[in-house]
Amino acid sequence: MLNNRFILILMLALSFFGTAVAQETTNETVRYDYSFEFKNGVYTSFYSFRNNSPIPFSRFVSPAYDDDFFKNLLKVETISFYDENGTLNEIPRKTIWGYANNGKPNIYWLNKFNLIPYVGTISHFVSTELVTHYVGGTMMYDPMYIPSTQSYTTEELVHYFIDMNTGKIISYGSKSLLELIKDDTELYNEYSKLGKRKRIKSVMEYVQKYNRKHPIYFNK
Repeated sequence: MLNNRFILILMLALSFFGTAVAQETTNETVRYDYSFEFKNGVYTSFYSFRNNSPIPFSRFVSPAYDDDFFKNLLKVETISFYDENGTLNEIPRKTIWGYANNGKPNIYWLNKFNLIPYVGTISHFVSTELVTHYVGGTMMYDPMYIPSTQSYTTEELVHYFIDMNTGKIISYGSKSLLELIKDDTELYNEYSKLGKRKRIKSVMEYVQKYNRKHPIYFNK
């Protein structure tokens, strides 16, 4: 009887120890909030960002990780780095997803890195885009009219959503938001019943409502 009890206790202890080891070796996910800090490094893909598993800056060969690293990262055609096995890898710079620095994520978009200030299942960021404006109107009804060739270019702010379930980047707006929240019938119906102007004004309000109901998780 004593031996059986000892064996039972030993089995329970081993089971507990095995569970503890498994927990230590499993990536732990946490619900994102503003205190969350992303691991510093370069994300080679959307999935490396979602897994919070960037290439650490210290592993980079080209560009070298120095004071000009982020400036040079936009200049090189190819980046090279050592992976966790010590193997040198080279990939086109234009294929990387972004990077995190000081715990803050940046996405590579429109040939520049853009801070993602609002992270959630539906994330939001702002970039700049060169827009060409042509001087003078068009008079298509006049066959003798020659369109003006004078133009000027301005750099304008452009807003975007990121669908964190798929990695897709979507133009900011009420129509896009309706598509993004269609899986939540309650919110979708509530938002779609608003007038057009109210929907436009309430875009971020409903993004926040959706994200509170559908939180996002990242590896620590």
